[in-house]
Amino acid sequence: MDVEELRMKLLELSKKEASLNFKMYELFNENMTLAIRLAGYIAENRMLGGNWSNEEAVKVMDKYLTAGRKEGHRPKEVHQ
Repeated sequence: MDVEELRMKLLELSKKEASLNFKMYELFNENMTLAIRLAGYIAENRMLGGNWSNEEAVKVMDKYLTAGRKEGHRPKEVHQ
């Protein structure tokens, strides 16, 4: 392969990477929205007298609701 072919291949791979990064961003935002909705449903259930507890769901919600948060700035614990 000559230099020009390598540049074209690099450009092609860079486009694919950008596309995948954007898709990952979209999916993360969608998951964060779903985590917020789930937290709302849990709060509503508890207000109506339910007793919901699922550690796996709590871990998933925490993953999306605390992403990018600075260390030591935890949100109010509403699911415990």
